[in-house]
Amino acid sequence: MVACSPVVTGLGIIAATGVGVEATWEAIRAGRSGLKPLTLFPSPRYSRVLAGEAHTDLTALGAPARGSRSDQLGWLAAREAVEAAGIDFVDCSERAGVVLGCSVGGSFNSEHFLSNLVRRGKMRPLPTRFHECVSVVDLIAEEYGLLGPSMAVSTACSSGALAIATAAEMIQSGEADVVLAGGADSLSQMTWAGFHSLLLVDEMGCRPFDATRAGTTMGEGAGVLVLESEEFARRRGAIILARLSGWGASCDAHHATAPHPEGAGAVAAMGAALRRAGLKPSDIHYVNAHGTGTRDNDLAESKALKTVFGELVPPVTSTKRFFGHALAASGAIEAVVCVEALLHQEIPPNLGFSIFDPAVGIEPVTVLRGLSLTHVMSNSFGFGGNNAVLIFSQPDAPVTTRAPQTVQVSIAGVGVVDPGVDTLYEIESPLPSGAVAAHSCGALAGAALLSPNQRRRSSRLVQMALIAARQSCNPDPAQRVAVLMGTGFGCLDEGAKFIENYFSENNPAPMPSRFSGSVHNAAAAQIAIDLGARAMNSAPTAGEISFECALWQGFHQIAADETDIALVGAVDELNKYPLAIGKRWGHWTEQTKPGEGAVVACLIRGGKPESLARVTAVRLGRYHRPFDTEREADWIATSVDLTRVDMVLSGAGGWSALDVHYRAILDALSARAGRSLEHKTYKQTCGEFHAASAFGFSVAVGLVQQGHRGVLLYTLSPRGAKAVCCLESHDSI
Repeated sequence: MVACSPVVTGLGIIAATGVGVEATWEAIRAGRSGLKPLTLFPSPRYSRVLAGEAHTDLTALGAPARGSRSDQLGWLAAREAVEAAGIDFVDCSERAGVVLGCSVGGSFNSEHFLSNLVRRGKMRPLPTRFHECVSVVDLIAEEYGLLGPSMAVSTACSSGALAIATAAEMIQSGEADVVLAGGADSLSQMTWAGFHSLLLVDEMGCRPFDATRAGTTMGEGAGVLVLESEEFARRRGAIILARLSGWGASCDAHHATAPHPEGAGAVAAMGAALRRAGLKPSDIHYVNAHGTGTRDNDLAESKALKTVFGELVPPVTSTKRFFGHALAASGAIEAVVCVEALLHQEIPPNLGFSIFDPAVGIEPVTVLRGLSLTHVMSNSFGFGGNNAVLIFSQPDAPVTTRAPQTVQVSIAGVGVVDPGVDTLYEIESPLPSGAVAAHSCGALAGAALLSPNQRRRSSRLVQMALIAARQSCNPDPAQRVAVLMGTGFGCLDEGAKFIENYFSENNPAPMPSRFSGSVHNAAAAQIAIDLGARAMNSAPTAGEISFECALWQGFHQIAADETDIALVGAVDELNKYPLAIGKRWGHWTEQTKPGEGAVVACLIRGGKPESLARVTAVRLGRYHRPFDTEREADWIATSVDLTRVDMVLSGAGGWSALDVHYRAILDALSARAGRSLEHKTYKQTCGEFHAASAFGFSVAVGLVQQGHRGVLLYTLSPRGAKAVCCLESHDSI
C-alpha cells in the first residue's frame, strides 16, 4: 500500500490571524494573536469578550455570495489549497473528493431567519437554504467538479481532524487519488451563547496550560489540505509538503461535555495514531496540543501526554490563543500549522502562558523555537469525548504507515425505530400554524430499553438512537466498539429550543443542557457512553447518504483493525422548522412525505454463517449533472458484482425529481446483468428524511433473510451525492 500513502501537496487557511498561509505563519513568528472584541453580531451581555473573528469581507475576497458564512470560509481555504497544490481536476475528477469537518454549518445565517421570526413574526426562510453542515462540501465539490467520495464530519471540536483522517483512509484504501480535507466553521450566536452558558469562556482570552487559565476563546475560520496518494502526486510532479503518516480516533465514553479526568480517550487516540504510523513515542518531536485553556481539558490532556510519552514529553504548545477555538475548523487549522512547522523547522509559541501549574506538570514552549522536526503530532478533542490525533512527517521520512486489510464484514444484528405511524404533524409557534402529513415513530415502542434518566433527560432523537443501538447488539465490554451515526440535521429540536430562548427576550437565562445536547454527534456520543464504546465515534452528515457515510467509516475501521464491532446507523427526527419551510417551498406532496427514525446495524469481522448478511461493497461519490445514466451504471458495475445481485432497492418514491434517474439506472443495470433485475422501494413506508436510506438498509437485510442472493441499495441526493452498497447472503460465497 506504499503507493497509496497519503501526502500533503497544498494548504489553505483563513482565520483570526489573517487570510492565507503566509499571513498566518507571519503572525505565528511575530507572536501576534488574532483575538479582538467581537464585532460580527451584537452581544450585550458579552460585548467585551475577545473572539477569534475573521475580520475581513469574505465576498470581497471572492467567496461566492450563495452559501453560509461557514461555506464561504471553507471555499476560500479550499481555493488557496488547490492553487498552492497546482492541481487541475479535469483528468481526475472521478477520483477526487471532499471531506470537511463542520459543526456550526449555516447557523449564523439561519439565525437571521429565526430572529426575524421570533422578534418580528416574519417568516423569511431563504437564509436556511445552506443550514446543513454538508453545504460547504457541496459548494466546493461543485466549484471544482469533484465526483469522488465526499462527506462532512460533525463531531464538534474534533471534526476537522477526523475529516482529515477519513480522507486519508479514502486515499489509502485506493478509493480516491486526491481529497480536499479539513474543516470550516463560523462564529454564531448559538455557539457564542452556548459556550458562555457552560461557563467555558475566558473574557480576556484563553491561556492554555497556565495556572490561572479560566476558559477558552471562541473563534472561526477554515483550514484545508490537499491530500493525495503519493503515487498520484509524484506522477503529476507535485511538490510534497509533508506526509500524513498516522491518524487515530477514540471515544472517552464518559460524559457529554467533560473529558475523561485521566485523559484515557486521548491516550487511546494518540496510541492508535502512533501504531498506524509505525512510530514510537520517542519519534515525535513536537505536539500541537488541543489546549483549549479550560481547567479540565488542559489537565486531562497533560495527564494523557505524560501517560503516552512518560518522562520524555516532547515540546508542547497550543496555538488556540492565535486563532481562538474555531470548533470544527480547529483541528484543520492546527494541521496546517503542523505542516508549516515541519516546513520551517520551527515550533510555534504557546501564547498566554506565564505561570507554571504543578497539577498540569507541563511547561509549554512560549517563544518561537527552531528545532529539527521529522514527526509532529496534532491533538483534537471534542464534546462527547470524541478524540482525533494526526501525525505529520517530513516528505522523505520512511513510509511505515500500516496498510488496511482485505476483510469480510458481516451484519450481526439490526435495530430499528420504525417510522410506521401516519400522523398529521401540527406546526407550533413561533412558526405560522399549520399541519403536515408525515411518517412518525409515534410513542417510542422501545422506550422500556432506556433507563429512567435517559427517558427523562435525553432528547427524542437521542432516545431513538439509543433504542436502535440496544436492539442491534449487546457487545462484550472487552471488545473494541466503534459508533458511527449518520444524521442530516442532528438534534435540531434541542438547538431550536436553545436559540428560540436566546432570541425571545434578548438573552434570558441560558439553557446549557439544551446547548450541549444540540451537537450533531450527541446521539453517537450517548450510544458510546451507554455501551462503553471506546473506539472511533463519528457523526458523518451528507444529506440523503448520511447513513452510507457511516457505513463506509465502519467498514474501513474494521478493515484497518481499529475495531472489533462497528455500530453503524443513522437517525433524524421530525422538526417543525424543516416541515414548515418545506411546506412553504412546496417540498411535501402526497408522494413526498417527511419522516423520521433510527436504524443501527452491528458490523463484525468475518463471514459468520449465523450473521444476517454480508456487506460486500460500499462506495460514495457524486453524480454528473446533467445525469448520465450510462456513466452511473458503469460506476455501479465497477463497485458491485452484478452476477451476484437479484434485487435493486432504491430511494424512488421520495423526491419525485429523482425517480426518472432510478428507473433509468434499473434498466441500465438489467442490460449489463443480462437479465431483468427486480426493483423494490421503501420510502412509501418510512417517508423522506436524511436517514431514510438506513431504513432501506434494514429492508435490504430482511430481503436477504427472505432468500435473495444479493441486494443492491442505491441512493441519490438532490444535491448531487450518491452511494451504493451491496448485501449478500452467506450462500452466495
